[in-house]
Amino acid sequence: MTLTPITLLMVIGGIALLLSALKPVKKICAYENQKHHGWGTLYHFILLFFYGYLVFGYYLMTSETSFIEFVVAMVFLGGGWFVLMVSRLSLNSICDLDDVVKAERYRALHDPLTLLPNRILFYERIDHALSFAKREQKEIAVMIIDLNEFKEVNDTLGHQAGDTLLLQASQRLKKLLRESDTLARFGGDEFAIILPQTGKVQAHMLAERLTNAILEPFVIENKSLTIGMSVGISMYPSHGNESSTLIKRADIAMYSAKRYQKSFLLFKDEMRDVLDLNLNLDLVSAASAQEHQVTANEKRVLN
Repeated sequence: MTLTPITLLMVIGGIALLLSALKPVKKICAYENQKHHGWGTLYHFILLFFYGYLVFGYYLMTSETSFIEFVVAMVFLGGGWFVLMVSRLSLNSICDLDDVVKAERYRALHDPLTLLPNRILFYERIDHALSFAKREQKEIAVMIIDLNEFKEVNDTLGHQAGDTLLLQASQRLKKLLRESDTLARFGGDEFAIILPQTGKVQAHMLAERLTNAILEPFVIENKSLTIGMSVGISMYPSHGNESSTLIKRADIAMYSAKRYQKSFLLFKDEMRDVLDLNLNLDLVSAASAQEHQVTANEKRVLN
């Protein structure tokens, strides 16, 4: 029995296996962190082997097959199988590792309760938004939001009820935002929003809608709860060119809104002076109260 048909079948099988190996290797090359690990070189080697297999197959078709050529064809078939297995297993391992890295990055950049971006991701996105706004000469609005009466809910009904309130509040806020906007949780009962390509009038209108949404009663543990919120707004480029400046000034506007019992306020320069003055008065008041307490304690000890 001639060995040529069997030998040709093994070569064709090796060619098919090599072609199958190209797909996973190409997918591996698409990963940014794998481009310099030799996978591109392997891809070209597989193509080189493919053409070599074709030449060998053509040679077998034009001549009588010897036992040595039969063994070579077996090696070619095994080589194609080996390359396919290595490429597939490597792709699976790289995909699994990439999924783990993505999951870790997601956890590092998102709040575990609300799944909103956290402070770190917020800063990344505001820097990106500012770069775009500076290049395209667009406006940006930044909001800092603080939920009022949250501490009372937390103290009265417990932390679980407080967490439920935070989750429901974040969902209400997110529903009113565009895909291009970013809602982040800064921690506690404080949220922040980036509004690309948004002017003062639009920011005011949105702040009013957000406030009305939060004023709607929340049902938690079969109890109807009503809270409010204080919103501070700063604008690029009117109130600053850097992310830290815009956030700080939105924060000042938020504290001013809270102090004057307003739903929302746009930052003004005079707010800084008023805030500094109030802070100094608070510190003096706290120091006076502490001094009074110490004096009372001393009198009690003497008596």
